[in-house]
Amino acid sequence: MEKQIIDLKRDAYKKLLEWKNNHNNKVLLVEGARQVGKTYLVKKFARENYKHLIYINLLEETGEDLLTIYNIIKEERLSGKLDREKTNTLKEMFKRFSNNFEDNEECIIIIDEIQESYKIYNMIRQFAREFKAHFIMTGSYLGRVVMQKEFWSPMGDVDFLEIKPLSFTEFVNALNLTQAYESLDLYGDGDKKDYDLFYDKYKDYLEVGGYPEIVCEYLRNHKENINDLFEKLLRVFCEESSRYFDGDILTTRVFEDCISAIIEILARGKKGIKESSYTEELQQIITKQYSSNITKENCNRVLQWFYTSKFVKDCDKLIDFEFTNIKKRQRYFLSDVGMANYVMKKANLLASESSGLLNETFVYHCLLDKISIVPMFGIYGDGELDFVYRDRENGHVYGIEVKAGKNPGKTITKSLANGKINFAVYLKGVTQGGIANKTYTIPIFLFPRFEFRKI
Repeated sequence: MEKQIIDLKRDAYKKLLEWKNNHNNKVLLVEGARQVGKTYLVKKFARENYKHLIYINLLEETGEDLLTIYNIIKEERLSGKLDREKTNTLKEMFKRFSNNFEDNEECIIIIDEIQESYKIYNMIRQFAREFKAHFIMTGSYLGRVVMQKEFWSPMGDVDFLEIKPLSFTEFVNALNLTQAYESLDLYGDGDKKDYDLFYDKYKDYLEVGGYPEIVCEYLRNHKENINDLFEKLLRVFCEESSRYFDGDILTTRVFEDCISAIIEILARGKKGIKESSYTEELQQIITKQYSSNITKENCNRVLQWFYTSKFVKDCDKLIDFEFTNIKKRQRYFLSDVGMANYVMKKANLLASESSGLLNETFVYHCLLDKISIVPMFGIYGDGELDFVYRDRENGHVYGIEVKAGKNPGKTITKSLANGKINFAVYLKGVTQGGIANKTYTIPIFLFPRFEFRKI
């Protein structure tokens, strides 16, 4: 039986429209972890907003055909068959590749898996400067670009857009609950049954996450088959990652072990890492529990790969509210909360322990969408704040505590009493929220709607 096609509305679509409407002769480089819906979204956008679409996938025959045509034209130029002064090689390449090609603003060319060809990647500057047609490049493993000397950076000729897993607000939209969600008061002025409804949906989101394929499966069959899909995604990611380290010790199993070790470091949690660097901490866990022959250098390469592949995101550490004393990359969070939940189950973490980590992962990703800097957690005395944010315009400092119970948290209370933070923000599951004495309590599932400057 054919699956029902579900068209998920994505916030990134608006950003694609903005890029088209404000086109500045730059190539759009669309980044994002594997399977977050990059190709589907850019093709949908192109079909709906351009007269002519040319799609090329460098991992498939279309990519081989394009490179073959390019080499033929190059030979014809060298032999004199083509007039080198009158022939634009790249425009001629697209003319021969597709009858749809027209060098005007009604034509868009999408080149998928751009990391597979340094020759095509290195043409970006010419695409930007010599064409009226619009170009979008996509790639899940642009970490390969960083690691290969054949690739050079066209920074001045590209705009960047990262497509992420579905956010909670996009998830709510897929459930046709946006209006009810946006009308719910942050501080409790609403019907309890509405808060209970969205808390239930939030708990589902922590399991389902934002991979479009898994969200669609949830919409069809609730959570019946999602673990199988997570296992498939995890396996494919690790296998494809190891392919880019061909002939190396970095096998699929090593990548899986590193993901488990990242989760373990997160579970250890307080005050950041024990060793002098995150990679040393990672190596200690892997050599102790999984493999004794992985080096610090290889751990560093894997971590860099995870980061550039958008599979993980980093978090800084603020010490005693000294904003000149910020330690970089002291924690890593998986980029999808559903995948984090799945890995935690595979690692056999206690439900009580994983629940808190998932809530923190959710808040971390909300912060990524709200602020222009890397999120940070804070160390104050012998305690920790889950997250700290300082508004660079008004200087206000906000402490954020992700809480399950009624305990207010000693460190955030002390920070507020000592004037280290201007406001305390509590995020809880079972609450309708409230405001008292520069302390703001809201349901955690409403944090995506929270605005720092409005308190």
